[in-house]
This record gives sequence, C-alpha cells and structure tokens, in this order.
Amino acid sequence: MKKLAVAAILMAGMGLLAGCQDEPEDKMENAADSVSDAMENMGDAAEETGDAIEQKAQEAQ
Repeated sequence: MKKLAVAAILMAGMGLLAGCQDEPEDKMENAADSVSDAMENMGDAAEETGDAIEQKAQEAQ
C-alpha cells in the first residue's frame, strides 16, 4: 500500500512540474498518461498485496 501511495505522489508531482511548461493539449495528454500509469501501479500494488496475504495465510497454517 505504501508503494502505491508513493507512486501516486511521484506521478502527481511530475505531472505538476511538467504542466508548468506545456501547452494545454500537452497537459491533457500528460495527465492522461499519469492516470494510466497510476492505475497500472495500483493494479501492481493490489496484486502484490494479494500475494502477500496469500503467503501469510499459508504460513499461518
């Protein structure tokens, strides 16, 4: 979960920095890319969390 939060914060920060120099169309494209990357990172984090939960459950048995 921490990885997800860090990734989202980094993506948002990079988007804000890049947004200061781009045209409106570029800003929209960059924002869409950032959202896409964030969603991918969330999926990866969810998968890792599921794997960790499964591993803990197996260790508890």
